[in-house]
Parts: sequence; C-alpha cells; structure tokens
Amino acid sequence: MTATAPADAAQGGSRRSIALLSLSQGFYTVMTMLLVTVSGLAGYMLAEDKSLATLPFALTFIANTATTIPASMLMARAGRRTGFAIGASFGIAGALVAAASIAIGSFLLLCAAMVLVGMSNGFSVFLRHAAGEAAPRGREARAIALVISGGLMAALVGPTLARASRDAIAPYPFLGTYLVIAGAATLMLVAALSLDMRRPAGPPKSLSGGLGAAFRRPRYVIAVMAGITSYTVMNLLMTATPLAMAACGLDFANTAQVIQWHVLGMFAPALIVGRLIERFGLMPVMFGGCILMAMAIGVGASGISLWHFRISLTLLGLGWSALFVGATTLVSLSLLPAERGPGQAANDFIVFGLVALSAFFSGQLIERFDWATLTMAALPPVAITACALGWLWAMDGTRPRAVGA
Repeated sequence: MTATAPADAAQGGSRRSIALLSLSQGFYTVMTMLLVTVSGLAGYMLAEDKSLATLPFALTFIANTATTIPASMLMARAGRRTGFAIGASFGIAGALVAAASIAIGSFLLLCAAMVLVGMSNGFSVFLRHAAGEAAPRGREARAIALVISGGLMAALVGPTLARASRDAIAPYPFLGTYLVIAGAATLMLVAALSLDMRRPAGPPKSLSGGLGAAFRRPRYVIAVMAGITSYTVMNLLMTATPLAMAACGLDFANTAQVIQWHVLGMFAPALIVGRLIERFGLMPVMFGGCILMAMAIGVGASGISLWHFRISLTLLGLGWSALFVGATTLVSLSLLPAERGPGQAANDFIVFGLVALSAFFSGQLIERFDWATLTMAALPPVAITACALGWLWAMDGTRPRAVGA
C-alpha cells in the first residue's frame, strides 16, 4: 500500500489539475464566444469606416500573438498557476475597458480593450499544453481533448448569455455582454489560483536554442502547419459569419444560434477525440478533420440560407476539433521536455499571428466579396495540409511516438 500511495496521489493530483484546466478552458471559451458574437457588431456600431468593424477582434489575436512567447517563458520559470492568474487579470481589465468604450462611444478605446483581452488569451492558449504536461505518459491526447472539451460550456450557456446581455443595459448595446465577459475572466482567475501543478524541472532552453532541432523535424513542422490551418480557416469563416448573416437579413438571434452550433461542433467531439486518437491513431483523425473542413467550405459556398450557415459552421467546428486536438498532440510528441517552452511558444506565436490576419481580413473580404468567394478562399490551405498529413502518415504511421521515447 505504501508503494502505491505516491502513485495514487500523483494520479489524483493529475486529475484535479486537468479538471481545473478544463474548467478554465470553459470560462475562456465563453469569453471568446461572446467576443465572436458581439465584437464585429460592436466595432461596426462604433467605427466610422465600417470595413474596420473586425479590427478590434483582430487586435485580440495580434496581442495574443505578441504575448505567447513572454507568457511561455514566464510560465517556464514561475509555473502555470502564476501565468494563468496573470492572464485572467488581463481579461478582467480588458472586458471592463471594453464596457467603458461602449458607454462613451469610443472605437479607439474598444481597440485598446481588445489588446488587453488578447494579452489574456496569450496566457490562456497554454491551457491545452498544460494538460499534456499534467497527463500520464501515453494519455496526452485524451487529457488535451478533455481540457479543450471544457469549451462545451460556451455552447451551452454562451448564446443565452449573448441574447440576455446584448441590451441588458439600455441604451448601450453590448455593454452588458462585456460585463459578462469580465465575470467569466474573474471565474478563470479563481480556477487558476486553485491550480497546483509541479514547477518546471530545471531551467528551460532559450527560444532560439530550443527551436533549431524542432524545426528540422518534419513532424513538428507539419504539426504547426495543421494548427495554422485548423485555427486560421475556422477563425476566418467564424469571424465573418455574423457580418455575412446580417448582410443576408438574418437577425441577431439567428446569428447567436449559428455560433452556438459552431461551438458545439468545436467542443462536444473533444470528449471523444482523445479516445479516437488512441483507438485509430493520430493521423487518421487529423486527416478526417481536413475532410470535415472541406465539407464545411462546400456547404458554405453553396448558399446563404440559415441552414447553409448552420450546417457549414457546425461542420467547420467538427473539423477544427479533430485537426486542432491532433495538431496540439503532435506538437507535444515532437518536442523533447527541454524544448517544450520555446516549441509551444513558437507554435502558438505562428498560429495566432496568422489567425490575427484572418480576423482582420475577414472584415475586409466580406465588404469586397460575397460569402461564397470568402469560403472558397479557405479551401487551398486545407488541401495542402491534408497532403502533408498524408505524407507524414505514410512515413510515420498512425501513432507517432514522443521524441526520445
């Protein structure tokens, strides 16, 4: 009994950490879903140049990108608990400033607020990486998927919160929504302060020192490529959807419902994606994600009815779930322990930097082109990623092992 006690305690600590990380992911995704639902519309309301409507939301990803590297380095030294608490604090501040921007009608203040929210996200994106670290060897994919599935909370309560808060504080549309976002960030802070993960073992490698070998591994490069495709394509279409639906005469309630189905597609499958990866292998699941995203593009390009938007965005969420969970797992398996800090930071810096561009240009594209053209523009990166995964599948098998294992 004494021999198994430390192992049992470690397993219990791992489960508690993963549960808290999943809860934090849920609050983080509630924040993100509300931002997706209202930020483009709030930007459109405040901006004189309507083509800049998605600029505030794009700034969240720019700030996210700029924060990922220092956030990763800070957490490598001070621990995940401290990092996630700092990130949640930025989220609280950003949401309160956004509420103030609505009250005084300032587009520039809304942009500044979204920078603070983006800095918060720059810490929160590491929740999934922390899950891989907390999991026992061989269970990384399941832990990552379980934490990502915490976003299911957003699908269940997000639309109700969006509808209830949109006009809750008259005569200021969306002010109440940003206060709800501040509340979600506060709950993230509470969860972060309850987290107890082991501190980093030894000094981390510098950014440059940890990346040279990683970028010489095809697995790592393709993992980064898959992360870019999954998030950039998903974000491009998701960010433009509220504006496209408004242009098609569909009301805000319909938009919130479509985003709800999209978020359900993103996070509900994560409950089983980890098990699917363990059962069928990493490459088949990721390849399946590419197929689902291609189907979403096809449906989106074929019409502009409510059902076209609903089916397309749901398929897009399903494809994202399979491809992004797989990409995160493949990043983890492609790095040595000492490379994880810089390797994860570089991955998220590249991924979310390109996501920022997609968020910004979605507003530009939807102003200049129709919905079908915008959706079809997302097909080439999906096809290229599918080809790369097919090559890696042939070279590496369905279940690549961790580097050094």
